[in-house]
Amino acid sequence: MSILDTIVEHRKARVRTQFSSLSDMERMALLRCGREPRPRENLVLLQDRDDVCVVAEVKKASPSEGPIAPGCSAAAQVRRYAAGGAAAISVLTEPEYFGGSFGDLSDAVDAVHLPMLCKDIVVDPIQLYMARASGADAVLLMISVLGARTREYVDLAWELGLGPIVEIANLDELDHACTLDTLVLAVNARDFHTLRVDTESQLDLVSETVYHSGLFVIAASGIRARADVEAAADAGADAVLVGTSLMRAADPEEAVRGFTGVRKRSRR
Repeated sequence: MSILDTIVEHRKARVRTQFSSLSDMERMALLRCGREPRPRENLVLLQDRDDVCVVAEVKKASPSEGPIAPGCSAAAQVRRYAAGGAAAISVLTEPEYFGGSFGDLSDAVDAVHLPMLCKDIVVDPIQLYMARASGADAVLLMISVLGARTREYVDLAWELGLGPIVEIANLDELDHACTLDTLVLAVNARDFHTLRVDTESQLDLVSETVYHSGLFVIAASGIRARADVEAAADAGADAVLVGTSLMRAADPEEAVRGFTGVRKRSRR
């Protein structure tokens, strides 16, 4: 099996034991929806900005890097990100390979008032309920994992007040995503089957999205320097998602600031 296949199988086997029952999660999500009927500013609303938005990520570990910052406080980290000018926050909640938790997500939500993305290997509807119950505004859905079921997860996300962000890695997945009720795409430079990063193919795919009007496009993975943000902007990205380089930075606030202020190109 590929690395992604292994992660997916482990997530499927353990996700129901990680949480309370689905009915408990439903009640918690509905309580959150009752208190906050509309999520905080959705990522798509950032499309009117002239600059490339920085989505700063809390990622304590990864399959490719191993431990990155296992003892990091999510709340303290996102405060630094916000001070540096991050437009939105992403929090890894997968525990085994990425060292994350829904506790990290809740802590981040309480710490800053920025759009909050729950990033997980979503394989079960209970994860969407838990994301909403934890205060997320958006959730990542990977076509490479969900396949034909992506549509039902997109629909459920909207029902729960979550903005669905659909991750794509090739032209076939772009075509699939354009049939779904979503306006936000994440184009990942990392092949999760091999863990290799191919920014050239990523930017080619980002360039293809400009022919689909109304999309908000995030270039994810492989962003390590300001030049990478500029290349993503030239390809037509509206935002970049930056994780590892920020988590390893001695000064996360200054590191975020170094990625900000890159002007977007006009989409066709």
